[in-house]
Amino acid sequence: MEKARKLADILERVRSGEDPTKIRQEARQLLSTLRLSDISRAHKYLVGSGVSFDQLRTLVYAFASILGDQFALLRANLSPDHPVRKVLAEHEMFECFLADLEEVNLMIQEATGLTELSSEYRRLEHITGHLQAIDIHNQREDDLIFPVLANYPCKSICTVLEKAHWRIKNMVGNLTMAVNNFKNFEPVQFKIQINAITAAIVPIMREHIFQEDNILYPVALDVLKDERVWWRIKQLGEEMGYCGFDPQPCQ
Repeated sequence: MEKARKLADILERVRSGEDPTKIRQEARQLLSTLRLSDISRAHKYLVGSGVSFDQLRTLVYAFASILGDQFALLRANLSPDHPVRKVLAEHEMFECFLADLEEVNLMIQEATGLTELSSEYRRLEHITGHLQAIDIHNQREDDLIFPVLANYPCKSICTVLEKAHWRIKNMVGNLTMAVNNFKNFEPVQFKIQINAITAAIVPIMREHIFQEDNILYPVALDVLKDERVWWRIKQLGEEMGYCGFDPQPCQ
């Protein structure tokens, strides 16, 4: 618990605006002696000390940047049929769709005479359909993975990430609504709406995926060693298949 408390103190100093360079050096020294489960304990301690979930989300993202690329280590050490491997694969697909959304938004901003038959609009509609599948992906985590991890030192992290799922769901819903109601917008209004939604949804989803890849799942695999538990999660999630590969209808 002492190491977790020291880590929590470092995160508090990040929040107070202390020199990031100094904190990074100190954090790296501490990290050399930490288990990933200590990160989860620090997370829980901060929640208990009154740090809001929004503040904690920002701190976790900042600290994950110090940790380095845990994602690459996960992929290297997981078997091809592990349920977390499927989650990571879906994350990579959603990263691609987010990049596509940024690109098509720029095209839409520059387009003249935009209609439902325009290639820019049709591409946006297609990307939106893929992004709608994030809801099924998040449901797999909320219903199958997070409840299991709540029995281990991961509960506070899961709580923060589950709240983010609702925020992402609403943002994708706003994008879907804008695309479906294209006819009700003046071209300039549509461009403003899509630009605003893209500017909001892309960084939030990227940050969320980064936190799961570099904090949650490395911690989860460190504290949950029972392969029978992971196998049960895999069996329960089989019916969902892969989320994001087949676009969902925008309606």
